[in-house]
Amino acid sequence: MKAAVFHGPHKPLTIENVDIAKPIGREVLVRTVASGVCHSDLHFIDGLYPFATPAILGHEAAGIVEAVGPHVDEFKPGDHVIACLSVFCGHCEYCLTGRTHLCQTPAGARDAPSRRSSPGTARR
Repeated sequence: MKAAVFHGPHKPLTIENVDIAKPIGREVLVRTVASGVCHSDLHFIDGLYPFATPAILGHEAAGIVEAVGPHVDEFKPGDHVIACLSVFCGHCEYCLTGRTHLCQTPAGARDAPSRRSSPGTARR
């Protein structure tokens, strides 16, 4: 699939073909139909937030579910969804009561390996 890829602060985004690994665990693969450009995305581009590159920015997306991991039962391929990909742990009291914006331990998802790769090199 095509994506606007971030290669570092003050560098232009490049439109590239990328491979995305199949979803595992509780992951959901969504074909993005639209995505907002949030001010935090501009902070990455301006170098104000350190971030590993290359990366695909954007965390305000809308699209269609293409595949789900084996532990997902609330979504299925074909579902239309909106997403905010802000990182949260999913286990603390805040997360379990639907207040993920108050999560104090969001680091867990940041430790996961990248699910994106250049064409022909994605982990399956």
